[in-house]
Amino acid sequence: MEPRLHDPKFERAAREEIERYQTTRVSALVAETWRRNAFYRDHWTAMGAQARDIRTLADFASSVPIVRKADFVADQAGAPPYGKRLAAVTAGAEPFLVFNTSGTSGQGVELHAATYAERRRAFSVSAYFYRWAGLVPGDRVFLCYPVSMLGGGRIEIYGLEDYGLTVFPVATYDVGRKLELMEKFKPHAIMATTSYIGHMAAVGLERGSLQAVKALMGGGEGAGYSWFEQQERLWQAPFFNHYGATQTRVDHMYPCEHGIGTRERPGLMHNIEPGFLIEVIDPATGRHVGDGEHGEIVVTSLIHDTFPLIRYAMGDAGIYHDARYCPCGRPFA
Repeated sequence: MEPRLHDPKFERAAREEIERYQTTRVSALVAETWRRNAFYRDHWTAMGAQARDIRTLADFASSVPIVRKADFVADQAGAPPYGKRLAAVTAGAEPFLVFNTSGTSGQGVELHAATYAERRRAFSVSAYFYRWAGLVPGDRVFLCYPVSMLGGGRIEIYGLEDYGLTVFPVATYDVGRKLELMEKFKPHAIMATTSYIGHMAAVGLERGSLQAVKALMGGGEGAGYSWFEQQERLWQAPFFNHYGATQTRVDHMYPCEHGIGTRERPGLMHNIEPGFLIEVIDPATGRHVGDGEHGEIVVTSLIHDTFPLIRYAMGDAGIYHDARYCPCGRPFA
């Protein structure tokens, strides 16, 4: 299968080059964050950590403490509404994007922000997804995420439009109206929560027709291999389930053109390594798991410096695979 490369410099780099790049970025990020961000400086100090030279990714993992949702929520409560972590929002006249999480975990609502410069860097991450899914500028996409204060929806519409796609924001219509609009405008792709794509298929089949598309882009939920296989058959299109969060302010794990893979070897969601450093941590030991092992996802953004996200424990579980797991040859785990 011919790879759809977005940035050959990184997609054809050796794994060692990727790790050198990430080490350089996290070293600068930790030093700058220690200097500028009172929340992280206080959190690290309270955990007994000090800013020091980061020479390897192992140094980074062993010397920089993990941060969790409860820490962000407590910071906001102590210095409302943004907390010390987002103090730059109120520091001057520069415009910012402000997002909040849904609060569905029951632990409280987090606020997150991004400068316009950080948003432009996020575009360089999301462009991998659209390229790998086979979309080209001018293609039409039905976006079924609502656009609100939540990250989901706004994150996607910004990236889709920057890539040059024609976006139909159809979230507020019921499923029947969405399907009618699909017959009229014939989109090349649908972006929605994973289960909602299945709901659209079920209702479409009840109505007697289902508009074929080039790509299905699900997110926010997982599913079993058989379910993805069924959706691909119904829609006559590959399914690309992706991962991101309001905390990361962009989706950043995507399947390559190999998609869902095979039943024997399910596809890999590649982390976009130039934009994010991902660890999968064994909660019992705090150490990175091995290939094929299960742990908690810990994220560091390499594209956010005014509003950093450093070793944030997502509360999400994942199975880690080395990059060589995927036959595409990319150095992205």
